[in-house]
Amino acid sequence: MMSNIAEIQAAIEKLPVTQVDQLACWFEAFRQRRTTLQAVESWLQRARGAAIPGIKTQDVMSLTRGEE
Repeated sequence: MMSNIAEIQAAIEKLPVTQVDQLACWFEAFRQRRTTLQAVESWLQRARGAAIPGIKTQDVMSLTRGEE
């Protein structure tokens, strides 16, 4: 098992070019998923407790659809 960046880098350097390309594609997709998940979690943290007492779902739906 690789436990640090130096070991991972050394292992990557031993890979054939095609596998490095595959790894690069995987890593970019991983970064995008992780960034998206972090953005969603951040939004959820800000949204928690932000509800306005007494507002109805239909009112929220109208606002989000621009039916003000």
